[in-house]
Amino acid sequence: MGAVLVHIDLDGERPHPSSLAALAAGRAVASSWGATLYAALVVHDPTEHGSAHSTGQISTKSIPQVETARAALARAGADKVVAAITDAPVVPLWAAIGSAWQGVLDHLRPRLVLFGADAPSAAELGPRTGARIGARLLSRARAVGLDHVELRDRDGGYVRASDGGAAVVMIGAMRSTIIGDDDVDVVVLAVPGGKDARIELASSAPAELAHTRAVIAIDDEVANDPQAMTAATRLAGLLGAHLVGGAGAARNGKIAPGAIIDRGTPLAPELCIAIGSPSIDLAGAASLIRIGSSGKGADGALTGPVGPTLVELVRALEDS
Repeated sequence: MGAVLVHIDLDGERPHPSSLAALAAGRAVASSWGATLYAALVVHDPTEHGSAHSTGQISTKSIPQVETARAALARAGADKVVAAITDAPVVPLWAAIGSAWQGVLDHLRPRLVLFGADAPSAAELGPRTGARIGARLLSRARAVGLDHVELRDRDGGYVRASDGGAAVVMIGAMRSTIIGDDDVDVVVLAVPGGKDARIELASSAPAELAHTRAVIAIDDEVANDPQAMTAATRLAGLLGAHLVGGAGAARNGKIAPGAIIDRGTPLAPELCIAIGSPSIDLAGAASLIRIGSSGKGADGALTGPVGPTLVELVRALEDS
């Protein structure tokens, strides 16, 4: 019996709810069919360039995003987690992550591939995956049955264990459940090539940063201040915000590799806190608060030394 593969989109550091619904359906199908269930995600690492001699070399590298999502994927029922690392920014476009996703498909050669129908990458990757592996596509299905689970679409299409050939299925609304424990094996693939060089991406913001509630942007110089960096991390935790910065901060391990922004990265959060003078491009009706720089063009500002100011802000929020 061929493998069952579920594509996982990330919502911040957590698996997207629609991807978890697809994983729940995949668990039911894999158990019924006696197949192995793989949860796969593509993650950004600007230092990884893969190998010209392999479609996906196994790497020993530890990826923070994968380690964070690992327990949730294990509890949702995954037998194994596969992470394809790419030097291209992770956005829900085949031109950006198609090479890495193809590396996963080539490595596993799955019989069944599942996507959460409402996950960011589903509309782009689902149909193209079907075309790449020569599989039929079910656009919005659900798992039915008990002992012999099958996937059935709204238009009457279905996938059963006795069917021949591959299938790609978009899973509609379905409740995710806690099935396994927190431990699961992880395979990391270093996939050659990044985004399609023939296509220029208008935005290189990670998908989870393009529209989110709160973002804290820190410039590279301030990120090297231990006091300021510690306070900024605590502030992000208090606000449930994404902490982002420049390539220099990522190289020095101050921010996650997938949290790099530059002047060409448009963000549209409800709230953006700019620490120092980071290069940011805010869109929409985002509220901007500046810390340690001029309040010109901002909704508010806290001037003075960045480190002590941040510490005082965090303390006030924790006491409130």
